[in-house]
Amino acid sequence: MCIKAGGENELESVKNLMSMSLMAIISDSLDVEIDEIQPSDHLKTNLQMDEHSRQLLEAQIADIFDGLQLDLTQIDTVGSLLELVVYNEFKDVAEHLPGGDFLQHPAFKQAA
Repeated sequence: MCIKAGGENELESVKNLMSMSLMAIISDSLDVEIDEIQPSDHLKTNLQMDEHSRQLLEAQIADIFDGLQLDLTQIDTVGSLLELVVYNEFKDVAEHLPGGDFLQHPAFKQAA
């Protein structure tokens, strides 16, 4: 998988770098070749995510991305998952980003 780390701005650069980590996690959790994963892929339909692999993917995301708790039943595509993971890293400045209301997405689990 070849991803250009540069981007038009800092957010795009970070997004490109984080996508490499996320793609590796998806590949490992769903037992899919990393080169076969596309942002438009549906987690359930295209990548055959079942209950067990969903739980594994959620746990690995939490482990790698600072305890981020997501409900993957609320996320359809790899691209949507990537957006939520990346923007979570920028939550402190979210109001200044395009689509800053992403933290209201139902996929974000409430902290216990």
